[in-house]
Amino acid sequence: MKIMIAVVSLLAAASMAQAQVSFEQALDIKSFKQQASAVKIDVPETKFGIPTYSSRDCKTVEFTAESPLTSADISLSAMETYQDCQNMGYPAGQICFPRTEYFRETTRVIVTAPRELKPGQKEVFEVCLWGRFLNLRPVSAVYKYKTKTTFDGIYLTPKGLIEQPKAISGTCTLAMDAGNTCIYRCPEGNFISRPNPFPVIPAPNQWVGPIHTPCYPTAEPTPFGL
Repeated sequence: MKIMIAVVSLLAAASMAQAQVSFEQALDIKSFKQQASAVKIDVPETKFGIPTYSSRDCKTVEFTAESPLTSADISLSAMETYQDCQNMGYPAGQICFPRTEYFRETTRVIVTAPRELKPGQKEVFEVCLWGRFLNLRPVSAVYKYKTKTTFDGIYLTPKGLIEQPKAISGTCTLAMDAGNTCIYRCPEGNFISRPNPFPVIPAPNQWVGPIHTPCYPTAEPTPFGL
């Protein structure tokens, strides 16, 4: 009988001890949750649309004294490859996968006013679609032009003949004012480009147009011909 009472007493004590342990454990879990909620885990920032490659498609357009002022339609196609990254959380972090977009553009070159070309003279322009961006550059020009790219074509406004440098040997003269870029023709016949130090300021409202500062009339070539 005494043995049974002792066993029961031991079991009761063990049960109380176990209950004490469980109660303390519950307190530890609550504290752990509070600490965990305060911990900030740094994970990589999610990034989308980072271009890794852009193809380029170019075609040339020629104008002679007998050519119409509007070229035939020019069809161009290009592609861009992107690296899209998504945050999958801890511990995976970022997972990146490639994505390709294709672009097609049909445009034309329009000279907005007649200009005089001598027999045998011709002007050549290169129209390129580089990724999603359409641009034009002169390959061989007699006149200097101001360009404007729209949805229905690239407009070239003649601004007079390209003047040959007189004062300083080697000075390049303005051939095209493209707004943000100034393109110059050098005495050797090559072209160089310079960023316009005063790029076009967008129109502040619907009543005031963009503010455009003309390019400098001359530029000096660098030793690398840039």
